[in-house]
Amino acid sequence: MRFSIIFFLLFSNFALAEPIYYEKKYPNGDGTFPAVILLHSSGGFKSDYIMNYIGKDYLDAGFVIYGPNFFKRHGITAKTRKKTWTTFREPIEKELSEIVELVKKDSKVDKKNIFAVGFSNGGYWATYLAGTKQVNAASSHYGVWTFKGGLNGYPVKYVNKDCHPLLVLHPKKDKVQKLEYVKSHISKVEKKCSAVKIHYYDKGGHAWESTTYQGGVGFDKEVWKDAVKRTVNFFNKNKK
Repeated sequence: MRFSIIFFLLFSNFALAEPIYYEKKYPNGDGTFPAVILLHSSGGFKSDYIMNYIGKDYLDAGFVIYGPNFFKRHGITAKTRKKTWTTFREPIEKELSEIVELVKKDSKVDKKNIFAVGFSNGGYWATYLAGTKQVNAASSHYGVWTFKGGLNGYPVKYVNKDCHPLLVLHPKKDKVQKLEYVKSHISKVEKKCSAVKIHYYDKGGHAWESTTYQGGVGFDKEVWKDAVKRTVNFFNKNKK
């Protein structure tokens, strides 16, 4: 009986030590590459969508891509997405930090050049990784800055005056993270850290790359591709 308890405890600790589920893909060519951590939206981690549809642009730009699923372990769904920033905020912080360390250990990755780009929910976490200086730079695409009931001051609280570069890209016509509610939060991070850069789009809306989200109401290919271009250029400027 005692052996069974010890085995269970050891197995449990081992299981908890495992990183959250993730997928990775490499660009063509030899040598080491910079890496981008792709952080999914509240729609959850959809492999083909993240790793192929969104990820292709970053692969083509010469980046290794890592896509962690920060919902699965905690049973978070689109309906319970608020738990990402409340009940499970601290565990997810730790788990995404572990993913950064895991990327650094990848022999095909240049560990001095790791970046993150987040979409909606993931934009919140991209701000976390740049604000806490865990990646060279990050980009928030139509990111979460506020939520009904509040986010207890986050993700603004992650950002200090010496933050790593953060590119905030947000549509003026976002019907989910409405500009009238989020602009004050975005302005706060801009004032806190000079490495924060902001661009607002006149066209497009939430999930500007998606033709299916809410019937494709926010889709705008021109904005989507411009956001990718700005992000890749921003990352290249912040390589070491």
